[in-house]
Amino acid sequence: MSNDSENNRALDAIAVPSTSIVFKEKNNLELPSDQTKPNWIENRESMELRTNASTDDLLFLESGNQTPEQVHTNLNTNNSASLENTQQISQPTTPHTTPSSIRRKSRNSLRLNLDESTWAKQEVTAKPPATAKLRQNIQAGVSFLAARVSAVVQKGKTPEFRFRMILIFLFGSIIGLVTFTWYLYQRQMMQLAFGDKIRFFETMRIIHLLRADGHEILKVNVGKHIPKELKSFDCQLLYPTKGPNICQEWKYRARLHINYSHTEVMSCYQVHWESLSPTTTLKDCIWLKNAHWYGMGEVKNISWPLSGIVEEPQPFVTGDLEQNDYGAILERYWLSSEGVAIMVGPDIPLYVSLNKTRRDYLCLEAKFENFPYHDSNSDLHLDYTICTGSDMRQVHKGMWDKDFKRANISMEFLEVPIWATAPKLEYSLTQESLQTYSNHIMDHGFPAGFLLIDTKWQEVEGDLSFNPHLFPNPPEILSILHNKGFKVLLAVHPYVCLGASVFNNATDSHYFVSDKKRQVPLLTRWKNDVCAIVDVTRNTSEKWFYDRIIDVKTNHGIDGFLFVGGQSTFLPPYYYFYSMTVNPDNFLSLYLKLASQTSNYLGVSVGFQSQHISAFVRLAPRTSTWDASTGLKSIIPAVLTLGLLGYPLVNPGSVGGDVFVSPNATMPDKELYIRWLQLAAFMPVVQLSVPPGDYDLDVIKAAKFMFKVRTERILQPKSNYEYIKRVINEYHESGAPIVRPLWWLAPKDPNAQVIDSQFAVGNDLIVAPVLEEGKRSRDVYLPPGRWRDELFSTSRLGGKWIYNFSVPLDKVAYFIKIED
Repeated sequence: MSNDSENNRALDAIAVPSTSIVFKEKNNLELPSDQTKPNWIENRESMELRTNASTDDLLFLESGNQTPEQVHTNLNTNNSASLENTQQISQPTTPHTTPSSIRRKSRNSLRLNLDESTWAKQEVTAKPPATAKLRQNIQAGVSFLAARVSAVVQKGKTPEFRFRMILIFLFGSIIGLVTFTWYLYQRQMMQLAFGDKIRFFETMRIIHLLRADGHEILKVNVGKHIPKELKSFDCQLLYPTKGPNICQEWKYRARLHINYSHTEVMSCYQVHWESLSPTTTLKDCIWLKNAHWYGMGEVKNISWPLSGIVEEPQPFVTGDLEQNDYGAILERYWLSSEGVAIMVGPDIPLYVSLNKTRRDYLCLEAKFENFPYHDSNSDLHLDYTICTGSDMRQVHKGMWDKDFKRANISMEFLEVPIWATAPKLEYSLTQESLQTYSNHIMDHGFPAGFLLIDTKWQEVEGDLSFNPHLFPNPPEILSILHNKGFKVLLAVHPYVCLGASVFNNATDSHYFVSDKKRQVPLLTRWKNDVCAIVDVTRNTSEKWFYDRIIDVKTNHGIDGFLFVGGQSTFLPPYYYFYSMTVNPDNFLSLYLKLASQTSNYLGVSVGFQSQHISAFVRLAPRTSTWDASTGLKSIIPAVLTLGLLGYPLVNPGSVGGDVFVSPNATMPDKELYIRWLQLAAFMPVVQLSVPPGDYDLDVIKAAKFMFKVRTERILQPKSNYEYIKRVINEYHESGAPIVRPLWWLAPKDPNAQVIDSQFAVGNDLIVAPVLEEGKRSRDVYLPPGRWRDELFSTSRLGGKWIYNFSVPLDKVAYFIKIED
């Protein structure tokens, strides 16, 4: 019994090989080869066979990845068991110890040595590292995938599976074909709407203008006030228009139309916004970077190009540079060195900001917000046109033919100077002082020309009658001036100030801009006087104003007029015209239309869409300084800008400045006066207030020399016809300004695009005046070509700089193009 119980304990240990329970064997079990096995040995062998399955299962569960077959193979290969050396004592287990954890603590096991018929000790291989286990997992995964692929391949041989695959393939092909067709259709639509040079990204709301080589020349961020999360939809079918176009609508907010047109000269894209909600304002911002921009008109601290200007978002209407950022001559036109032009419609409640909210951005915004855009009953929209050409000279010519009107030019304004009473006689204007002034001009041998009398000739501003205290005998003084060869111009304006003899009668007849309900004149301030404004939008008011001007002309033999005033910023806050429009600057267009009918000799100091008026355009008053804001350096940028806006005859104002800034000053500084005169001598119109005879002999000689240069180089015949007439013909044909920027001669020359201290008269004459105090030299840039230096009579090759070019005080640097 004792041996049987020990054998049974041995069999129990063998039956659970997955544990590490061991015991000490007391007897070696040996059988002679010629004896049969006892029954208990056969029972043990059969028990091992019965426990193999459960052992495999346990090892499979512990391995986590290997199949029971793989574990069983490993067990057979190693012939391992869960017994230790017979000399070791069996380790008891606790209820909390799992068999697997016990097995992991085991390091040795026993194996049956068949040769010696004994139990021999064997070292168990340590647990494989993590990398080996990962490798086994990957191998198992690959095997599983291969099995699945093999199954699919086997299944693919069935007819049903093949039929399903064919259906899936056909369905996918149809979807792909439809998607590709839609893409091509949309691409074709984009090409039709925008040509090959523009791309519109709806999600980002950006318009990109591209050259044929893919180079970006303009970027426009549209719909700035529409929430970014609000998506648009295509509205072409709902709102069809002629020609290639695109239509996008943001529901209940705004609708965008872009139409495309093309000519031989340029391609144009008409952008039209409509507001669909009273709370929606329309705003697009144009990226100005990587290009030089020009245009707008008279602005404070003007620069050439516009990159040096910073403007707050504000109404883009005419004003007074002494009080406002925008001057009296404005146009909604911008031109880029990349060959891009932008024109905004005249009937838009336009707000403009430049380099303010974002650097290098011009923002155009349409909104009704009290003064000056009151007509909120009108539908809000924003219209502008973008045109592109090969270069900015070509696109400007295209815009000239498309949007500008030509003016007839009076040659007399170019041939003789204008002598202005202000600032010379601003505070001492009388009949006697006027006669003395004219005698002083003639005594020093200067031509008579035109004599411009400022608005102080009236007793009360707006009554259009000579002040009897200042002019006791107007016919007499006017006769004297005419006999000396002067043509007399009177300055007039549309204001009738309190105290004028005609004020009450005009009020009763409703000739003034009045309150809408009570028809009471609305007053404003003009030159420190309180005045009413003649409403030229009413036919009766216009005729009354016109008749009074003609009476002055006829009764006193006046030769012409200078029309000043009328800017929108001088309107009363709650103005009301008889014929209301969205843009109050339309008042200026009617005012100047009336002016054009009064005389053949005409000047204006205001302008809006009035390029066709046959008149010179005078700049806002300049201060008697050297600075670039309102002094000498500001003249060239201002004249070049107005030339691009279509105004051919630009009058830069009085030589030496119109406003004396020094206390008790009665004349400009001598050096400033000479340098100013050297610049003005090449301008279309030369105006003086302080005669050269007020200075010493050096100034008189310098002035006479400049008048001689003007006559010989600009007015007298060259190649059997006058040079200035050829330049004027070019203006009529192509819109080329009389005074031109250097880039007009070389549109793609980067140096010519930024020079603001030189200019060209026509294409064959370049002027480089000295604009800094105390300087006797300057750097000069000549565009490509051969040029003759008229100061030293030498030939120079263009396309490069001439540094430290010597210019004496009594001379000016100018260059004549040599024919090839």
